Amino acid sequence: MIDITPAARERIQSFVDVEVVGDPALRIELDAAANSPLARQYSISLVEREDRKKTEIAINVDNIRVFLNLDTSNLLSGATVDWVDENGQSGFRVTDPNARPAAQASLAGDAATPSGPLAQRIQDVLEQEINPRIAAHGGAVELVDVDEGTLYLRMSGGCQGCAASAATLRQGVERMVREAVPEIHEIVDLTDHTAGTNPYF
Repeated sequence: MIDITPAARERIQSFVDVEVVGDPALRIELDAAANSPLARQYSISLVEREDRKKTEIAINVDNIRVFLNLDTSNLLSGATVDWVDENGQSGFRVTDPNARPAAQASLAGDAATPSGPLAQRIQDVLEQEINPRIAAHGGAVELVDVDEGTLYLRMSGGCQGCAASAATLRQGVERMVREAVPEIHEIVDLTDHTAGTNPYF
């Protein structure tokens, strides 16, 4: 289910050798702060075996104890735990084979707008119909990704932080997108509505 690289094993043993932990276990948790339908990030910590939480299951990976949350353990099928040193920083890292790198980059704002005929049709709806209507309020709706009938959008500007913007997305934006692009079956709002400062409603 999970693979632990030799580098990660060596690091775990080094922590045992210097008595950072006595009877170690790797705790792998889904990072709630980074959780989204498009990207999963994990936090990893080395703990004592006796510290297992009631919400965790324990598995053995080649004689190394691993604690996984009951609700998210299935997401880690085929994952690899490694110890990496990059840019002066080091730590455990989970490589998730089910993750979507392009989407993760989009969430971070480092990737271009998704391309392709379907994405272009959606972009046209946003630019020609939706954004002009909310631009007067300082808001905009951004295409983050589209995947197998599911559209991921993010609101910004006046839309972000607005108590009514989620309803606006469901009602107005969703209706216009569905009418123009019937291939879309689900629309997911990735907006951080706690971060806005100028709601337009």
